[in-house]
Order: sequence, then C-alpha cells, then structure tokens
Amino acid sequence: MKYSAVLSILILFACGCNRNEVRTKLLNEQKILKDSANNVRERIGGYLQKGVYDSAEAKKKQLGTVFARLTDLQSSVDSLEKMK
Repeated sequence: MKYSAVLSILILFACGCNRNEVRTKLLNEQKILKDSANNVRERIGGYLQKGVYDSAEAKKKQLGTVFARLTDLQSSVDSLEKMK
C-alpha cells in the first residue's frame, strides 16, 4: 500500500500538480474520513446497546476499511513531507 501511495504522489508531480494542493486534498479527505469513523463508531455503540450484533459486526468491518484508508492517507502525507 505504501508503495502505491508514493507512486501516486510521484505521478501527480509528473503531471504538474502543486505539492501544497495535493497535501491540502489529502488532509481534507483525512478529516472527512475521521468524521466518518466517528459516526460509524457511534452506530456500532447503538447496535450493541440494542443487541443487534450482526449489524455491529458489519459496521466494524466498515470501520476497518475506513482506518485502512486513513493509514494510506497518512503514508501519503508523510511521503510528501519527506520530499521537501
């Protein structure tokens, strides 16, 4: 995953994109995903209180996907910082 994130950044630079624009877009997406993760966590808690464990498990998988994307985004941001 880290390799693909770095490769994506290099391709963006090759196309003439500004580093600050890329960083801003990554940070905006990161903020949106963090908000989404918080919403999913709240839904999981609600399902567990109601005893709807199948739905809670499905939301946990969704939360795992969100965290994986957040990890990729952080790797991309870190790569941008190292390129300075």
